[in-house]
Amino acid sequence: MLIAYLLSHGLSLLGNTVAAIALPWLVLQRTDDASAVGLVAAASAVPVLLSAVVGGVLIDRFGRRRLSVCADFASAACVAALPVVDGLIGLTLAWFVVLGVAGALIDVPGMTAREALAPDIAKASGMDLARLAGLRESVSGAVVVVAPAAAGFLIVLVEPSTVLWVTAACSALAGIGGLVLPRRLGRRTAPSGETPRGPWADVRHGFSVLRGDRTVTTVTLLSSAGIAVLAPLQNLVLPVYLVGEDSPGGYGLVISCLAVGGIAGSIAYAALGAKLSRRTVFVVSQLISSVGVAGMSLLPSVPVLVACAVLTGIGAGPLPALFLVLVTERVPEEVRGRVLGMQNAVSMSAVPASTFLAGLLVEGIGLRETGLIIGITWGAVSLLLLVAPAMRQLEPPAPALTEPPGTQNPAAPPHLVRRPD
Repeated sequence: MLIAYLLSHGLSLLGNTVAAIALPWLVLQRTDDASAVGLVAAASAVPVLLSAVVGGVLIDRFGRRRLSVCADFASAACVAALPVVDGLIGLTLAWFVVLGVAGALIDVPGMTAREALAPDIAKASGMDLARLAGLRESVSGAVVVVAPAAAGFLIVLVEPSTVLWVTAACSALAGIGGLVLPRRLGRRTAPSGETPRGPWADVRHGFSVLRGDRTVTTVTLLSSAGIAVLAPLQNLVLPVYLVGEDSPGGYGLVISCLAVGGIAGSIAYAALGAKLSRRTVFVVSQLISSVGVAGMSLLPSVPVLVACAVLTGIGAGPLPALFLVLVTERVPEEVRGRVLGMQNAVSMSAVPASTFLAGLLVEGIGLRETGLIIGITWGAVSLLLLVAPAMRQLEPPAPALTEPPGTQNPAAPPHLVRRPD
């Protein structure tokens, strides 16, 4: 069961990552227009935010396992449609936009459903959730390292349209992996006597649950702020800097080391997370990643960049796993999909907005100055996270101390006898 879940997660992510690299090549080949690549990406990005929120409602209504399996097979069909249409009538920009939007609408709910399914897998397999979450993030990191190299190798060997058949097969295999899981996992769980709601009421209810827990709200907002700071550094500032330094290969090395550091951090959390206090894990991770980001934002030489990238990855690696544990513990199971969907929507909307803003800063004040602003902003976000009162309440609630009937000491005074809640 555990292996099937991790394989399904890894294959789905691998297929999506390779497709994200192969698809722009195919768009450029068929349209011979660089602006078409940006148009397809922009058209696909807008529905993602809606699908993240609506997908959360569907997850809670129809079940986590069922939706993840359906999303994988639907994603495989959308990707496979591209080479089929290309072979029959030829791909045009309109086809790229339509199929790209369809794929984006499907992928995000599937990703959220599989994330929401993790606690069910941990419970059914008897594994601590912290360990499973760490293993899950380790698989994600390994895919980030392997997928770009695999995509580049395949594009050199065969046509990008042929590469898409490989990605469709990965999604289909991920769906099969989900089918292997027991049907009882991730079923819809509704409280007894629940009054049926409409979709919009479901969204409002999920938002009220998210807003009602200060720790979950703080994690959502400040982790999204951290992503918004790191994304332009990784996606814009570093590539421009390294190309200007005549070291484009250094960018791939830095990103790979960032992923390798993330794998190491995730594995460490899987091994030790359940044995350490959550506050300790959080503080140490945040401090290590802050040192790494500060070093990268100064745009030093490639060897120093590589070392800072490893530090950043090690520090950031345990945080997604820790946050998943917190959400699982604090959010009722019947609204877990909605809350995770909203968190993903906030995070994904932060990336394009911050990258666009960073592009304006690079043009307006310069590359190094933008890097310095990113480093200072990351430090401010880290400080807010470390001092926020809600982030001091990370430990699980103490279990109630109850005694079976008839075991109380009859001589004990009444105020010393602990009664069941």
